[in-house]
Amino acid sequence: MSLSNRENNIRKIINLEDRIGSCNRCINTTPCVRKPSLGKGELEPELLVVFESESLGREEVITIRNRIRDGLNIDKIYHTYLVRCQPKVCTSRNNVSHYSFPKLIDNEDNCLLTGQACSGLPVPANYDEIIACMPYLIEEIQILNPKYVLLMGERVSMFVLKSLGYYDGITESCYEYENMKILVTADHNKFSDHHCQLLKININ
Repeated sequence: MSLSNRENNIRKIINLEDRIGSCNRCINTTPCVRKPSLGKGELEPELLVVFESESLGREEVITIRNRIRDGLNIDKIYHTYLVRCQPKVCTSRNNVSHYSFPKLIDNEDNCLLTGQACSGLPVPANYDEIIACMPYLIEEIQILNPKYVLLMGERVSMFVLKSLGYYDGITESCYEYENMKILVTADHNKFSDHHCQLLKININ
């Protein structure tokens, strides 16, 4: 990739991140989100990994990236998320209108209602929340244009494949999208060296 193309990619990603940061499509979720989850890694990736959400934690992401790097011999990796704002279950919000409090958490992850650290429990995003985030993910994939896109888990795979025009469920381990290979694998908490070996079949 030329320097001008790289700079153009950086500009597009920054613009995308700005729009994600100001998104208010999920009005029940965003008040308790300190900041949306953004992609990280190489801006000229060979492989882009899609996790469901950032709830798995930084250390687990690093472990999975290292496993992919070593198992598939791919160094240029970027990871991102299907859902940018992690939904939570919180009893403190039951009697509070989100219209009165557009933000219920501070920059230190403290709840503005209780004055204590946020105690909300992460829960899976619902259909509407995933659909609200999907355009950002598809745009991110198109901007970075990796050789491979790795979908972590059945839920991620089902939603992304439908968005790319595959409506028959998960019937293959590898799909084509434009000039990319879309790879399907296990959930992040089950992903192992064995799954890397299975992925090698579709890695050129």
